[in-house]
Amino acid sequence: MSWDAFLQEVAEAHKLFEGDEKEAFCVRFAERNLRKSDAQVATDLNISEVTLQRRLGKVYAILAASCPTLNTDKKGKSKILRNWLKRDYNHYQKTGQFPNLPTTSDLGMSNKAMPSVQLQVQSDRTTQNPEDFYVERPPIESLCYEALFQPGALIRIKAPRQMGKTELMAKILNYAEQHGSKKVYLNFRQPEESVIQDLDQFLRWFCTNVTRQLHQSFQINDYWDEEISSNDNCSAYFQEFLLEQIDCPLVLGLDTVDRLFPYLAMAQDFLGMLRAWHEDAKILDNWKKLRLIVSHSTEVYIPLDINHSPFNVGLTIQLSEFTPIQVAELAQKYGYSLTKAEVTLLINMVGGHPGLIEQALLELKKSSDTNLEQLLNDAPTDAGLYGSHLRKMWQELQENPALVSALKKVVEASHTVQLESKLAYQLESLGLVTRKGNDIRPRCELYRQYFRSCLADIA
Repeated sequence: MSWDAFLQEVAEAHKLFEGDEKEAFCVRFAERNLRKSDAQVATDLNISEVTLQRRLGKVYAILAASCPTLNTDKKGKSKILRNWLKRDYNHYQKTGQFPNLPTTSDLGMSNKAMPSVQLQVQSDRTTQNPEDFYVERPPIESLCYEALFQPGALIRIKAPRQMGKTELMAKILNYAEQHGSKKVYLNFRQPEESVIQDLDQFLRWFCTNVTRQLHQSFQINDYWDEEISSNDNCSAYFQEFLLEQIDCPLVLGLDTVDRLFPYLAMAQDFLGMLRAWHEDAKILDNWKKLRLIVSHSTEVYIPLDINHSPFNVGLTIQLSEFTPIQVAELAQKYGYSLTKAEVTLLINMVGGHPGLIEQALLELKKSSDTNLEQLLNDAPTDAGLYGSHLRKMWQELQENPALVSALKKVVEASHTVQLESKLAYQLESLGLVTRKGNDIRPRCELYRQYFRSCLADIA
Protein backbone atom coordinates (compact mmCIF):
# COMPACT_ATOMS: atom_id res chain seq x y z
CA MET A 1 0.00 0.00 0.00
CA SER A 2 1.35 3.42 -0.95
CA TRP A 3 1.70 6.23 1.59
CA ASP A 4 -1.15 8.24 0.02
CA ALA A 5 -3.42 5.19 0.01
CA PHE A 6 -2.52 4.64 3.66
CA LEU A 7 -3.67 8.19 4.48
CA GLN A 8 -6.99 7.50 2.77
CA GLU A 9 -7.43 4.36 4.83
CA VAL A 10 -6.61 6.21 8.05
CA ALA A 11 -9.25 8.81 7.24
CA GLU A 12 -11.91 6.40 5.98
CA ALA A 13 -11.52 3.25 8.06
CA HIS A 14 -11.80 5.15 11.31
CA LYS A 15 -14.26 7.84 10.15
CA LEU A 16 -12.16 10.51 11.77
CA PHE A 17 -12.89 13.27 9.31
CA GLU A 18 -15.53 14.50 6.92
CA GLY A 19 -15.45 16.84 3.96
CA ASP A 20 -13.02 19.71 4.26
CA GLU A 21 -11.09 18.24 7.20
CA LYS A 22 -10.53 14.93 5.42
CA GLU A 23 -9.32 16.70 2.29
CA ALA A 24 -7.00 18.94 4.32
CA PHE A 25 -5.52 15.87 6.03
CA CYS A 26 -5.03 13.79 2.87
CA VAL A 27 -3.59 16.62 0.79
CA ARG A 28 -1.45 18.21 3.52
CA PHE A 29 0.28 14.91 4.32
CA ALA A 30 0.37 13.51 0.77
CA GLU A 31 3.80 12.27 -0.30
CA ARG A 32 4.24 15.08 -2.83
CA ASN A 33 3.47 17.73 -0.17
CA LEU A 34 5.58 16.53 2.76
CA ARG A 35 8.31 19.08 2.09
CA LYS A 36 5.92 21.92 1.33
CA SER A 37 4.82 24.62 3.75
CA ASP A 38 1.19 25.12 4.77
CA ALA A 39 1.13 28.21 2.56
CA GLN A 40 2.19 26.20 -0.50
CA VAL A 41 -0.35 23.44 0.17
CA ALA A 42 -3.10 26.04 0.70
CA THR A 43 -2.29 27.52 -2.69
CA ASP A 44 -2.60 24.06 -4.28
CA LEU A 45 -6.04 23.71 -2.68
CA ASN A 46 -7.15 27.19 -3.78
CA ILE A 47 -7.83 28.22 -0.18
CA SER A 48 -6.10 30.61 2.19
CA GLU A 49 -3.43 29.42 4.59
CA VAL A 50 -5.69 30.43 7.48
CA THR A 51 -8.50 28.22 6.17
CA LEU A 52 -6.15 25.26 5.79
CA GLN A 53 -4.86 25.69 9.35
CA ARG A 54 -8.40 25.95 10.68
CA ARG A 55 -9.36 22.67 9.00
CA LEU A 56 -6.23 20.92 10.21
CA GLY A 57 -7.05 22.04 13.74
CA LYS A 58 -9.88 19.52 13.98
CA VAL A 59 -7.59 16.80 12.63
CA TYR A 60 -4.94 17.55 15.27
CA ALA A 61 -7.54 17.70 18.05
CA ILE A 62 -8.98 14.27 17.17
CA LEU A 63 -5.65 12.53 16.64
CA ALA A 64 -4.24 13.97 19.86
CA ALA A 65 -6.06 11.12 21.63
CA SER A 66 -3.54 8.71 20.07
CA CYS A 67 -0.65 11.14 19.60
CA PRO A 68 -0.40 13.08 22.91
CA THR A 69 2.47 15.22 21.64
CA LEU A 70 -0.12 17.04 19.51
CA ASN A 71 -1.47 18.51 22.78
CA THR A 72 0.73 21.56 22.57
CA ASP A 73 0.33 25.21 21.70
CA LYS A 74 3.72 25.17 20.00
CA LYS A 75 4.15 25.32 16.24
CA GLY A 76 5.15 22.26 14.23
CA LYS A 77 2.07 20.08 14.71
CA SER A 78 2.18 19.00 11.07
CA LYS A 79 5.71 17.63 11.56
CA ILE A 80 4.66 15.87 14.78
CA LEU A 81 1.71 14.20 13.05
CA ARG A 82 3.72 13.35 9.94
CA ASN A 83 6.40 11.56 11.98
CA TRP A 84 3.78 9.71 14.00
CA LEU A 85 1.96 8.55 10.86
CA LYS A 86 5.24 7.53 9.24
CA ARG A 87 5.98 5.33 12.26
CA ASP A 88 2.60 3.60 12.00
CA TYR A 89 2.97 3.28 8.22
CA ASN A 90 6.34 1.57 8.59
CA HIS A 91 4.80 -0.74 11.19
CA TYR A 92 1.95 -1.55 8.79
CA GLN A 93 4.38 -2.28 5.95
CA LYS A 94 6.26 -4.73 8.15
CA THR A 95 3.36 -6.43 9.94
CA GLY A 96 0.23 -5.75 7.88
CA GLN A 97 -1.48 -4.47 11.04
CA PHE A 98 -3.39 -1.23 10.72
CA PRO A 99 -2.80 1.44 13.41
CA ASN A 100 -5.33 1.45 16.25
CA LEU A 101 -6.66 4.99 15.89
CA PRO A 102 -9.68 6.30 17.79
CA THR A 103 -12.99 6.47 15.96
CA THR A 104 -15.43 9.30 16.54
CA SER A 105 -17.49 6.94 18.68
CA ASP A 106 -14.43 6.24 20.83
CA LEU A 107 -14.23 9.96 21.45
CA GLY A 108 -17.90 10.14 22.39
CA MET A 109 -19.03 12.07 19.31
CA SER A 110 -20.81 11.40 16.06
CA ASN A 111 -19.79 12.36 12.54
CA LYS A 112 -22.76 14.69 12.33
CA ALA A 113 -22.22 16.35 15.68
CA MET A 114 -18.55 17.13 16.09
CA PRO A 115 -17.90 19.62 18.86
CA SER A 116 -16.44 23.02 18.24
CA VAL A 117 -12.67 22.73 18.49
CA GLN A 118 -10.52 25.66 19.51
CA LEU A 119 -7.53 26.29 17.24
CA GLN A 120 -4.70 28.76 17.66
CA VAL A 121 -3.99 30.48 14.34
CA GLN A 122 -1.44 33.25 14.35
CA SER A 123 -2.25 33.94 18.05
CA ASP A 124 -5.96 34.23 17.22
CA ARG A 125 -8.44 31.72 18.67
CA THR A 126 -11.50 30.96 16.56
CA THR A 127 -14.22 28.32 16.59
CA GLN A 128 -13.52 25.42 14.30
CA ASN A 129 -16.82 25.14 12.40
CA PRO A 130 -16.19 26.68 8.96
CA GLU A 131 -19.85 27.71 8.67
CA ASP A 132 -19.32 30.08 11.60
CA PHE A 133 -17.30 32.23 9.18
CA TYR A 134 -19.49 31.83 6.12
CA VAL A 135 -20.94 35.04 4.70
CA GLU A 136 -23.98 34.54 2.50
CA ARG A 137 -24.26 36.20 -0.90
CA PRO A 138 -28.01 36.24 -1.63
CA PRO A 139 -29.66 34.95 -3.72
CA ILE A 140 -26.88 32.47 -4.58
CA GLU A 141 -27.48 30.05 -1.72
CA SER A 142 -31.27 29.86 -2.19
CA LEU A 143 -30.85 29.29 -5.94
CA CYS A 144 -28.50 26.40 -5.27
CA TYR A 145 -30.75 24.86 -2.63
CA GLU A 146 -33.72 25.04 -5.00
CA ALA A 147 -31.72 23.40 -7.81
CA LEU A 148 -30.82 20.45 -5.55
CA PHE A 149 -34.42 19.24 -5.62
CA GLN A 150 -34.35 18.80 -9.41
CA PRO A 151 -33.53 15.24 -10.59
CA GLY A 152 -30.17 15.22 -12.39
CA ALA A 153 -29.39 18.78 -11.27
CA LEU A 154 -26.06 20.31 -12.28
CA ILE A 155 -24.64 23.38 -10.50
CA ARG A 156 -21.48 25.06 -11.76
CA ILE A 157 -19.52 27.43 -9.47
CA LYS A 158 -17.00 29.69 -11.17
CA ALA A 159 -14.65 32.19 -9.50
CA PRO A 160 -10.93 32.96 -9.14
CA ARG A 161 -8.87 31.47 -6.33
CA GLN A 162 -9.82 32.12 -2.71
CA MET A 163 -13.16 33.66 -3.61
CA GLY A 164 -15.21 31.10 -1.67
CA LYS A 165 -15.98 28.31 -4.17
CA THR A 166 -15.08 25.49 -1.79
CA GLU A 167 -16.96 27.15 1.09
CA LEU A 168 -20.11 27.51 -1.03
CA MET A 169 -19.83 23.92 -2.21
CA ALA A 170 -19.51 22.74 1.41
CA LYS A 171 -22.56 24.83 2.34
CA ILE A 172 -24.63 23.21 -0.44
CA LEU A 173 -23.43 19.70 0.41
CA ASN A 174 -24.26 20.15 4.09
CA TYR A 175 -27.70 21.50 3.18
CA ALA A 176 -28.29 18.46 0.96
CA GLU A 177 -27.26 16.07 3.74
CA GLN A 178 -29.53 17.82 6.24
CA HIS A 179 -32.43 17.29 3.82
CA GLY A 180 -31.97 13.57 3.34
CA SER A 181 -29.39 13.31 0.55
CA LYS A 182 -26.03 11.59 0.60
CA LYS A 183 -23.02 13.80 -0.11
CA VAL A 184 -19.59 13.14 -1.58
CA TYR A 185 -16.84 15.74 -1.97
CA LEU A 186 -13.82 15.29 -4.25
CA ASN A 187 -11.08 17.83 -4.88
CA PHE A 188 -9.26 17.27 -8.15
CA ARG A 189 -6.09 18.74 -6.64
CA GLN A 190 -5.75 15.50 -4.69
CA PRO A 191 -4.80 12.80 -7.24
CA GLU A 192 -1.20 12.50 -8.36
CA GLU A 193 -0.12 13.91 -11.72
CA SER A 194 0.31 10.45 -13.23
CA VAL A 195 -3.33 9.67 -12.36
CA ILE A 196 -4.65 12.91 -13.85
CA GLN A 197 -2.91 12.18 -17.15
CA ASP A 198 -4.48 8.74 -17.66
CA LEU A 199 -8.27 8.55 -18.11
CA ASP A 200 -8.59 4.94 -16.95
CA GLN A 201 -6.51 5.51 -13.80
CA PHE A 202 -8.36 8.72 -13.05
CA LEU A 203 -11.80 7.14 -13.39
CA ARG A 204 -10.73 4.29 -11.12
CA TRP A 205 -9.52 6.88 -8.57
CA PHE A 206 -12.84 8.69 -9.01
CA CYS A 207 -14.96 5.57 -8.47
CA THR A 208 -12.82 4.38 -5.56
CA ASN A 209 -13.15 7.63 -3.64
CA VAL A 210 -16.90 7.94 -4.21
CA THR A 211 -17.35 4.33 -3.07
CA ARG A 212 -15.22 4.95 0.01
CA GLN A 213 -17.17 8.03 1.07
CA LEU A 214 -20.47 6.20 0.59
CA HIS A 215 -19.10 3.33 2.74
CA GLN A 216 -19.99 0.80 0.05
CA SER A 217 -18.12 -2.40 -0.74
CA PHE A 218 -15.59 -2.15 -3.55
CA GLN A 219 -16.95 -3.76 -6.73
CA ILE A 220 -15.01 -1.73 -9.29
CA ASN A 221 -13.20 -4.65 -10.90
CA ASP A 222 -16.54 -6.40 -11.47
CA TYR A 223 -17.69 -3.50 -13.64
CA TRP A 224 -14.43 -2.78 -15.47
CA ASP A 225 -14.41 -4.45 -18.90
CA GLU A 226 -11.32 -4.00 -21.06
CA GLU A 227 -13.48 -4.45 -24.16
CA ILE A 228 -15.34 -1.17 -23.65
CA SER A 229 -14.29 2.40 -22.91
CA SER A 230 -13.27 3.67 -19.49
CA ASN A 231 -16.17 6.14 -19.57
CA ASP A 232 -18.62 3.31 -20.17
CA ASN A 233 -17.09 1.31 -17.31
CA CYS A 234 -17.37 4.27 -14.94
CA SER A 235 -20.96 5.00 -16.00
CA ALA A 236 -21.98 1.37 -15.56
CA TYR A 237 -20.41 1.30 -12.08
CA PHE A 238 -22.42 4.37 -11.04
CA GLN A 239 -25.69 3.37 -12.67
CA GLU A 240 -25.75 -0.34 -11.92
CA PHE A 241 -24.01 -0.38 -8.53
CA LEU A 242 -23.54 2.89 -6.62
CA LEU A 243 -26.84 4.54 -7.49
CA GLU A 244 -28.67 1.21 -7.30
CA GLN A 245 -27.55 0.80 -3.67
CA ILE A 246 -29.10 4.05 -2.42
CA ASP A 247 -32.71 5.14 -2.13
CA CYS A 248 -32.10 8.89 -1.86
CA PRO A 249 -30.40 11.60 -3.94
CA LEU A 250 -26.61 11.60 -4.16
CA VAL A 251 -25.02 15.07 -4.33
CA LEU A 252 -21.53 14.83 -5.81
CA GLY A 253 -19.29 17.86 -5.34
CA LEU A 254 -16.33 18.07 -7.75
CA ASP A 255 -13.94 20.85 -6.77
CA THR A 256 -11.19 22.37 -8.93
CA VAL A 257 -12.14 20.55 -12.14
CA ASP A 258 -9.96 23.01 -14.06
CA ARG A 259 -6.98 20.88 -13.06
CA LEU A 260 -8.10 18.65 -15.95
CA PHE A 261 -8.09 21.43 -18.55
CA PRO A 262 -4.41 21.16 -19.58
CA TYR A 263 -5.03 17.52 -20.56
CA LEU A 264 -7.34 18.07 -23.51
CA ALA A 265 -8.37 14.52 -24.41
CA MET A 266 -8.78 13.59 -20.75
CA ALA A 267 -10.89 16.66 -20.00
CA GLN A 268 -13.08 16.20 -23.05
CA ASP A 269 -13.85 12.57 -22.19
CA PHE A 270 -14.55 13.15 -18.49
CA LEU A 271 -16.58 16.34 -18.92
CA GLY A 272 -18.52 14.76 -21.77
CA MET A 273 -19.41 11.88 -19.44
CA LEU A 274 -20.76 14.30 -16.83
CA ARG A 275 -22.95 15.92 -19.49
CA ALA A 276 -24.22 12.48 -20.54
CA TRP A 277 -25.14 11.68 -16.94
CA HIS A 278 -27.07 14.94 -16.72
CA GLU A 279 -28.98 14.10 -19.91
CA ASP A 280 -29.62 10.49 -18.85
CA ALA A 281 -31.33 11.79 -15.70
CA LYS A 282 -34.20 12.95 -17.91
CA ILE A 283 -35.20 9.36 -18.72
CA LEU A 284 -33.39 6.83 -16.45
CA ASP A 285 -34.48 6.45 -12.82
CA ASN A 286 -31.09 5.77 -11.24
CA TRP A 287 -29.50 8.81 -12.86
CA LYS A 288 -32.34 10.95 -11.51
CA LYS A 289 -30.84 10.38 -8.05
CA LEU A 290 -27.59 12.14 -9.00
CA ARG A 291 -26.97 15.86 -8.51
CA LEU A 292 -23.65 17.34 -9.62
CA ILE A 293 -21.82 20.40 -8.30
CA VAL A 294 -18.64 21.37 -10.16
CA SER A 295 -16.29 24.27 -9.47
CA HIS A 296 -13.45 25.80 -11.43
CA SER A 297 -11.24 28.87 -11.27
CA THR A 298 -10.95 29.76 -14.91
CA GLU A 299 -13.00 30.10 -18.04
CA VAL A 300 -13.36 26.88 -20.00
CA TYR A 301 -10.94 27.70 -22.81
CA ILE A 302 -10.65 24.09 -23.98
CA PRO A 303 -12.71 23.14 -27.07
CA LEU A 304 -15.85 21.26 -26.03
CA ASP A 305 -18.67 20.22 -28.32
CA ILE A 306 -21.71 22.25 -27.29
CA ASN A 307 -23.72 19.03 -27.03
CA HIS A 308 -21.11 17.33 -24.84
CA SER A 309 -20.23 20.11 -22.41
CA PRO A 310 -21.53 20.27 -18.84
CA PHE A 311 -20.84 24.01 -18.78
CA ASN A 312 -23.81 25.17 -20.85
CA VAL A 313 -26.54 23.37 -18.91
CA GLY A 314 -27.87 23.58 -15.38
CA LEU A 315 -27.33 26.47 -12.97
CA THR A 316 -24.22 28.64 -13.31
CA ILE A 317 -23.03 30.57 -10.25
CA GLN A 318 -20.31 33.19 -10.67
CA LEU A 319 -19.04 34.42 -7.32
CA SER A 320 -18.45 38.13 -7.07
CA GLU A 321 -16.40 40.07 -4.54
CA PHE A 322 -17.86 40.97 -1.16
CA THR A 323 -19.86 44.15 -0.83
CA PRO A 324 -19.01 46.63 1.96
CA ILE A 325 -21.85 45.18 4.05
CA GLN A 326 -20.48 41.64 3.60
CA VAL A 327 -16.97 42.80 4.49
CA ALA A 328 -18.32 44.27 7.73
CA GLU A 329 -20.23 41.03 8.42
CA LEU A 330 -17.11 38.93 7.97
CA ALA A 331 -15.23 41.24 10.33
CA GLN A 332 -17.93 40.75 12.97
CA LYS A 333 -17.58 36.97 12.64
CA TYR A 334 -13.92 37.40 13.53
CA GLY A 335 -14.83 39.60 16.49
CA TYR A 336 -13.71 42.88 14.92
CA SER A 337 -15.98 45.88 14.33
CA LEU A 338 -14.94 47.92 11.31
CA THR A 339 -16.10 51.49 10.86
CA LYS A 340 -17.42 52.53 7.45
CA ALA A 341 -14.14 54.37 6.88
CA GLU A 342 -12.13 51.24 7.68
CA VAL A 343 -14.27 49.12 5.35
CA THR A 344 -13.65 51.65 2.58
CA LEU A 345 -9.91 51.70 3.32
CA LEU A 346 -9.70 47.92 3.17
CA ILE A 347 -11.73 47.65 -0.04
CA ASN A 348 -9.65 50.37 -1.68
CA MET A 349 -6.57 48.18 -1.17
CA VAL A 350 -7.81 44.59 -1.71
CA GLY A 351 -11.26 45.01 -3.23
CA GLY A 352 -13.90 42.67 -1.86
CA HIS A 353 -11.57 39.66 -2.07
CA PRO A 354 -12.69 37.27 0.72
CA GLY A 355 -9.32 35.59 1.24
CA LEU A 356 -7.34 38.83 1.45
CA ILE A 357 -9.90 40.44 3.74
CA GLU A 358 -9.85 37.44 6.05
CA GLN A 359 -6.07 37.62 6.30
CA ALA A 360 -6.19 41.32 7.20
CA LEU A 361 -8.77 40.72 9.92
CA LEU A 362 -6.69 38.00 11.51
CA GLU A 363 -3.60 40.19 11.43
CA LEU A 364 -5.53 42.99 13.15
CA LYS A 365 -6.57 40.67 15.96
CA LYS A 366 -3.02 39.39 16.34
CA SER A 367 -1.45 42.88 16.40
CA SER A 368 -3.63 44.79 18.84
CA ASP A 369 -1.28 47.78 18.76
CA THR A 370 -1.58 48.17 14.96
CA ASN A 371 -4.50 49.84 13.24
CA LEU A 372 -5.80 49.03 9.78
CA GLU A 373 -4.22 52.05 8.11
CA GLN A 374 -0.77 51.11 9.42
CA LEU A 375 -1.31 47.53 8.33
CA LEU A 376 -2.22 48.51 4.78
CA ASN A 377 0.64 50.98 4.34
CA ASP A 378 3.10 48.10 3.93
CA ALA A 379 0.61 45.71 2.30
CA PRO A 380 1.98 45.94 -1.30
CA THR A 381 5.51 44.99 -0.19
CA ASP A 382 7.38 41.79 0.61
CA ALA A 383 7.50 42.90 4.24
CA GLY A 384 3.73 43.41 4.51
CA LEU A 385 1.04 41.04 5.72
CA TYR A 386 0.49 39.72 2.17
CA GLY A 387 4.21 39.23 1.47
CA SER A 388 4.09 35.43 1.37
CA HIS A 389 0.98 35.41 -0.83
CA LEU A 390 2.42 37.97 -3.25
CA ARG A 391 5.78 36.22 -3.56
CA LYS A 392 4.08 32.90 -4.37
CA MET A 393 2.00 34.53 -7.08
CA TRP A 394 5.08 36.24 -8.51
CA GLN A 395 6.95 32.93 -8.55
CA GLU A 396 4.07 31.25 -10.34
CA LEU A 397 3.86 34.05 -12.89
CA GLN A 398 7.55 33.81 -13.73
CA GLU A 399 7.04 30.24 -14.93
CA ASN A 400 5.04 31.68 -17.85
CA PRO A 401 6.79 34.61 -19.62
CA ALA A 402 3.68 35.34 -21.68
CA LEU A 403 1.68 35.93 -18.50
CA VAL A 404 4.43 38.22 -17.14
CA SER A 405 4.27 40.39 -20.27
CA ALA A 406 0.47 40.44 -20.20
CA LEU A 407 0.30 41.46 -16.53
CA LYS A 408 2.91 44.18 -17.09
CA LYS A 409 0.65 45.70 -19.72
CA VAL A 410 -2.29 45.61 -17.31
CA VAL A 411 -0.66 47.07 -14.18
CA GLU A 412 1.18 49.85 -15.98
CA ALA A 413 -1.89 51.12 -17.82
CA SER A 414 -3.99 53.95 -16.46
CA HIS A 415 -7.07 52.48 -18.11
CA THR A 416 -8.46 49.07 -19.03
CA VAL A 417 -6.56 47.02 -21.63
CA GLN A 418 -7.35 44.14 -23.93
CA LEU A 419 -5.45 40.84 -24.01
CA GLU A 420 -5.44 37.64 -26.01
CA SER A 421 -8.32 35.53 -24.67
CA LYS A 422 -6.34 32.65 -23.16
CA LEU A 423 -3.96 35.01 -21.35
CA ALA A 424 -6.89 36.98 -19.97
CA TYR A 425 -8.53 33.76 -18.76
CA GLN A 426 -5.33 32.58 -17.07
CA LEU A 427 -4.72 35.89 -15.28
CA GLU A 428 -8.35 35.95 -14.20
CA SER A 429 -8.16 32.39 -12.85
CA LEU A 430 -5.13 33.39 -10.79
CA GLY A 431 -7.27 36.17 -9.36
CA LEU A 432 -4.92 38.91 -10.59
CA VAL A 433 -7.33 40.72 -12.91
CA THR A 434 -11.01 41.34 -13.44
CA ARG A 435 -12.63 41.21 -16.83
CA LYS A 436 -15.68 42.97 -18.18
CA GLY A 437 -16.26 41.95 -21.74
CA ASN A 438 -12.83 42.35 -23.34
CA ASP A 439 -11.68 45.01 -20.88
CA ILE A 440 -9.08 43.93 -18.33
CA ARG A 441 -7.94 45.73 -15.19
CA PRO A 442 -5.98 44.72 -12.04
CA ARG A 443 -8.21 43.01 -9.49
CA CYS A 444 -7.17 45.39 -6.73
CA GLU A 445 -4.74 48.16 -5.83
CA LEU A 446 -2.62 45.67 -3.87
CA TYR A 447 -1.80 43.75 -7.04
CA ARG A 448 -1.35 46.87 -9.14
CA GLN A 449 1.23 48.34 -6.79
CA TYR A 450 3.14 45.15 -5.99
CA PHE A 451 3.43 43.78 -9.51
CA ARG A 452 4.11 47.17 -11.05
CA SER A 453 7.16 47.30 -8.77
CA CYS A 454 8.19 43.73 -9.65
CA LEU A 455 7.80 44.36 -13.39
CA ALA A 456 9.41 47.81 -13.49
CA ASP A 457 12.77 46.54 -14.77
CA ILE A 458 11.37 43.95 -17.18
CA ALA A 459 11.24 44.98 -20.82
